[in-house]
Amino acid sequence: MNSLQQQLAQAQRELQQNTRLRMGVWLIVIIGLVYLALVQSDRLTEAYNEFADQLQQLDRVESVQTGSDWADELAAEKALAEDLSGELWKAESQGLAQASLQASLDNIISDLNLGNARIRSGVMQPAAELPDVWQIQAQLEGRYRAGAELQLLYAIATHPEKLTIDRLDLSRQNSRLVVLVSAYFVGITADDEEE
Repeated sequence: MNSLQQQLAQAQRELQQNTRLRMGVWLIVIIGLVYLALVQSDRLTEAYNEFADQLQQLDRVESVQTGSDWADELAAEKALAEDLSGELWKAESQGLAQASLQASLDNIISDLNLGNARIRSGVMQPAAELPDVWQIQAQLEGRYRAGAELQLLYAIATHPEKLTIDRLDLSRQNSRLVVLVSAYFVGITADDEEE
């Protein structure tokens, strides 16, 4: 212990005698305090931002709870679902669905004078994440004259029952087009799903 006291006394004497050493120690203390203040400031800022986010979430929840009538929301959602289901195709079986889609495509292409037009059956599968909705595809191939491809796209886009174009390939060299079209059907019974 005696040597420790001697070393402390010697360090104290040097601090009193050496101005540069005193300034260096004070500089180290000040840098340490500034660093601690910055760390604490970062912690406070992070806590404040987290609190502000939670407050915004609470405000949104309260506005949803007080700002809308759930019965009206439910009625609007049901009306939207009815409107959307009115735009879907209806069929009792997969075969009738495929035939209905092919007949509609045949009507579309009859007005366009496509040469060597062929319609082939495509995929018949349940639509992803849509209960009781089936995706039925058909592939249309044929030769076209300039402008007929745009008329075909317009006819598909304005069809009274919704059709979607999954793929469109146009070849200018031999004026050939391939269109993969999907229609979404409701009303297909569970017995037909198992086939």
